[in-house]
Amino acid sequence: MNSKDTLVVLALLALGVLSIQAASIGNTGMNLRCQCIKTHSKFIHPKHIENIEIIPSGPHCGNVEIIATLKSTNRVCLHPEAGWVKRVIDRMIKHSKKMN
Repeated sequence: MNSKDTLVVLALLALGVLSIQAASIGNTGMNLRCQCIKTHSKFIHPKHIENIEIIPSGPHCGNVEIIATLKSTNRVCLHPEAGWVKRVIDRMIKHSKKMN
């Protein structure tokens, strides 16, 4: 392999590395698919919920997704139309407004 061939191989390798880095920068960690396959609609007492994450619908997923992290470190997808889920979220919003 002569120096010209070596230079071409190195240039292609550098372009490959740069394209991988650009792709990782462009992907900000958002999965481009729905995260909730199944949803849970049975009541979970709020004292067992540590955190709730609401992911709006968008190009990654057509559904609003509500993911609860339980104090037992389990993550559960909640059914967004369940009455108790709506009430818990409403209370959280009211509570956060009081804190501000």
